[in-house]
Amino acid sequence: MQKIPENVMSVIKVILPLLAILLLFVIVGKFGFGKIADIRTQISAAQTEQKVLSQKLNILTNVAATGEQFSNIAVSALPDGNPSLAVVSQLKILAGTDGLLISEVKSGSPANDNTGLSAVSVSFNVIGSRIQIESFINKISSIAPITIVDKIKINESSPGSSVANIVVKSFWAPFPTQIPPVSQAIADLTPDEQQTMQELSDLKQPIFSQIPAAQGGKSDPFSP
Repeated sequence: MQKIPENVMSVIKVILPLLAILLLFVIVGKFGFGKIADIRTQISAAQTEQKVLSQKLNILTNVAATGEQFSNIAVSALPDGNPSLAVVSQLKILAGTDGLLISEVKSGSPANDNTGLSAVSVSFNVIGSRIQIESFINKISSIAPITIVDKIKINESSPGSSVANIVVKSFWAPFPTQIPPVSQAIADLTPDEQQTMQELSDLKQPIFSQIPAAQGGKSDPFSP
């Protein structure tokens, strides 16, 4: 076997460590640059999330004073259950205020409206002068829960006295069951939404929105 010249061995001894160092540099550099890029991505994501949380905090701070009030107003305007009892109560109060006699109040079966909301119809008769009845009809849209006039039929029963058969419709929808993730941005109310909330706050609020559960009584109704 031919012996490698001494000068070549000297060169090899010098080059091999350099090659090893270069190889390590490439491997470590590739790993290091990848980690640096990953850390930069994490920092960018953290900064974005911080901006989102700061924005949400500012919005929630601004609405903290009025949030509960707006929430109650929205719930009374569009409750999560059949509002027929509250609507009937509101109609009777409104009729009494206008000096009308209300009778034959009937609540229909709940149904899905073409708006995507659940709806219930309430029919009734009112007796009074035509001017009183017209005033009463115009005021129905001013009560909460949100109620619209669906049908009207007015008959003149005697001079100066009329009977109106009226059908109104009121709505409800289930409340949201989930809230957005903490890291998801939220938007403040738009001018149109603020105007809507103002219009809802102008509605005449019902005396009650839910029937309180009866207190006392027997835990077992069949016990003596």
